[in-house]
Amino acid sequence: MEMETVGDVGLGQHEPPKYGLKLPLNHEFPLQSKQKLQPKPKQAIEMMPLTARYIKYYIGKRWNKKRPIMDYVHIISAQRMYGCPIGGIGGGTIGRGFKGEFCRFQLNPGLYEYVTVPECQFIVNIRDANKQTIFQSVLSTYNKPKKAPSTWEWNLNGAECEYTALYPRAWTTYDLSKYGIKLVCRQISPVIPHNYKDSSLPCAVFVFTAINLTNEHRDVSITFTWTEVLGGPNKKKNIGKLDLERYSEDHTCGVTLEQKIADAPCTFTIAKKKDDKETIHEGYCLWNAAKTSSYVWECLKTNGKLVPDPSLTPPPPKVPDKDKPKEEKEKKEKQKKLYKCDSVALSSVISLDPGGMASTEFCLAWDMPIVKYRKDAKVHKRYYTKFFGSDGIAGASIAAYALRNYKNWEKQLAEWQDPILTNSNIPDWLKSALMNELYFVADGGTIWFDVHDEYPETDPRHDFGLFGYLEGHEYRMYNTYDVHFYASFALAQLWPNLQVVLQYMFRDTIEMETEKCRPSLYDGKSCKFKIKDSIPHDLGDPADAPFMHINAYNIHDVSDWKDLNTKFILQVIRDYRVLRGHTAPFGNERNADVEAEEAEIHPPPERAAAVWEAKRYLADMYPACVALLRHGLRWDVDGDGLIENGGFPDQTYDAWIMSGPSAYCGGLWVASISAVCGMARILGHEEDEREFAKLLEQARHSYEEKLWNGQYYLFDTKPSNSAVVMADQLAGHWFLRAAGWSEQVFPAAHVRSALGSVFAHNVQQFRGGRMGAVNGYVAAARGRVDTTALQSMEVWTGVTYGLAALMIHEGMHEEAFVTAGGMYKTLTEMGLSFETPEALYENGNHRAVGYMRPLAVWAMYQAIIARPPPPQPVANGHPHHTKEKSTL
Repeated sequence: MEMETVGDVGLGQHEPPKYGLKLPLNHEFPLQSKQKLQPKPKQAIEMMPLTARYIKYYIGKRWNKKRPIMDYVHIISAQRMYGCPIGGIGGGTIGRGFKGEFCRFQLNPGLYEYVTVPECQFIVNIRDANKQTIFQSVLSTYNKPKKAPSTWEWNLNGAECEYTALYPRAWTTYDLSKYGIKLVCRQISPVIPHNYKDSSLPCAVFVFTAINLTNEHRDVSITFTWTEVLGGPNKKKNIGKLDLERYSEDHTCGVTLEQKIADAPCTFTIAKKKDDKETIHEGYCLWNAAKTSSYVWECLKTNGKLVPDPSLTPPPPKVPDKDKPKEEKEKKEKQKKLYKCDSVALSSVISLDPGGMASTEFCLAWDMPIVKYRKDAKVHKRYYTKFFGSDGIAGASIAAYALRNYKNWEKQLAEWQDPILTNSNIPDWLKSALMNELYFVADGGTIWFDVHDEYPETDPRHDFGLFGYLEGHEYRMYNTYDVHFYASFALAQLWPNLQVVLQYMFRDTIEMETEKCRPSLYDGKSCKFKIKDSIPHDLGDPADAPFMHINAYNIHDVSDWKDLNTKFILQVIRDYRVLRGHTAPFGNERNADVEAEEAEIHPPPERAAAVWEAKRYLADMYPACVALLRHGLRWDVDGDGLIENGGFPDQTYDAWIMSGPSAYCGGLWVASISAVCGMARILGHEEDEREFAKLLEQARHSYEEKLWNGQYYLFDTKPSNSAVVMADQLAGHWFLRAAGWSEQVFPAAHVRSALGSVFAHNVQQFRGGRMGAVNGYVAAARGRVDTTALQSMEVWTGVTYGLAALMIHEGMHEEAFVTAGGMYKTLTEMGLSFETPEALYENGNHRAVGYMRPLAVWAMYQAIIARPPPPQPVANGHPHHTKEKSTL
């Protein structure tokens, strides 16, 4: 326990920030949304062969007790309950509901368990000056589950409590003024840009600040309870296989619960800071969730804190009586039956004088250091084991480290977030979106392995490991590349070395070619898993052997996709710009105020890591980019310098057919040629530069001649699509802008006109501009949403953010904020925070919860920094503010 000192740096942070997701704890979302795919009759007929092949594939998977990578039979609708998840990057995450739940466990890599565990709780007890309990409640406002401990009480008034989420922190304010107390819980996860060590830690800190509003003494006790989660088969308890212990160190103490999750050892640790005179013997309890939960409740009510349950606490060991071996054996067996506990609890008392304020800190850590995939003999070590070991006994050390350093984490977070939150050029809603969409970097089924002994020091993987995150919570493929193209702006700006690692991982796959074949679900044709000189769609399935068995996606022959190679090239040139201009937002002295005595005993927290050298990165990637570009020429069927689509969904819109030259793939191709020209010029490859400059001129001419219609770029050259306006038609130009390109590859007037057409049709004519940009819109006399394919009818959240970023690059700030701001407001009102879906439908339903692509919101930030909006006009001494700039 420690006293808060108002005004001291790092303290006084109990007050929630102005920005973020703000909800009362009895909030009901005004807009309904569920996952329900409703194809048009024509679409359904066209999809029947694919559906039949998918059902066969699905049955085969289930017959072999495996999960399909995309489950369209048991789809998951948004739970509409989430706040900030807890945990760092790559060590597993635990979801939190904004009403107090511990839910949505992602501890077995890449696999989500949608369960709420009522025994995992915080409990508050308030005692008056006479040491009498005047209030006690579970600190949750969701409806008490039937399986919750029967004696535990949910006594909070949700209308008097407020939740604020600004990832990676969250604040819950409890108005308990009826009992003389204001209580604030501050939740902190170590997801810190440029801090790779601390960002990898599987833990979270909870700081409870209590304020005495009366002129009498108050004691406020906070108790943290935890039980076995995600047990054995059918989620049954494995009490006989649990190991529960208490421990005490110099400045912390706690209890541990060791269990198995999917046959992998996992140790949960709940710890607290303690006074010098405090011992673990005073404030802990081991208990049985089914049998003795009432003891926990009554003990707190009676004592104001926990004491061990005498009936479940083993007596001191005795010397066995050799004359009574049988009697001792029977007694020992009885004791085993008595002492089987599956839960732990830890309490801390805040003693408050009249008007006083103080706090106490808890940490939850989970140590699950080893990952072993079913089809992979290799044992993988999570990245945090590089600093805390892989023997499975690091929980107490991680918790102690977190409790010592969380204030420093918050300083680093403030140094990163404050310039964004105080930037008047950024609308309030976007400040919230930028922070809260980052949840997916940690909670995207993310894995991060230490492989320092497998790569030389000249390879970034030596220092920064292997990194993978899922396409989505339901779409279980690591590093899905066509989607990461959009999401990569978050990693590139905040953890650039992880973006670099991911690029090296894909580079090493380019030369691979497999002889093994499989049928594609789309047309049933046999195709190789991977061919040479192609970028794979993904790096594998977490239920298989990721990073070794790649291209888990089996709907199409992805080696023939027209956007993967170009997206690699464009990311390289964008990364080069970011790496060159990158200065970590932390000074070298950011840890200077770590307490001197702690600095002597403990090593200081991780400092900002150096960013991988840009020129080396470009030189390492250049041969791959050239090979990919030359390989792409095989798709230029008519030799005009422009590639053609193959008449099947051969790009990220994998249910939307493009035929011949297309705005989307053609634009990516033209931009990629320009990018490789630029790389050759930077690296001094003059012959290559001349070769690709000639190709660029030819491709640009063909692109403009075949696809520009005077207002926008044609979806493709198929006559039936002549009036279709595609929201994502300028994706290639967007990346050139993000790469700082000064050369006008696409005519400026055409870009501006095309963006104007997209805004007029896909945004304003769709739900009044309140839901982002629909992918396809038919700009006919009686305009309508394009119903050619299921995906043409969808709003893709990440594409909308990317489109808005390009609008900002082109000086269309107001249109950008209307486009993305309307969508963000709708997502929030639907309750889709921290599970942002891939797609929205006009009727309010959604598809693919918890998706990677919305991380593209960070492209908007990059664009605003590169091209801030013009100064606001001033009238009568007051600045003019557009409606769209206000908080949404």
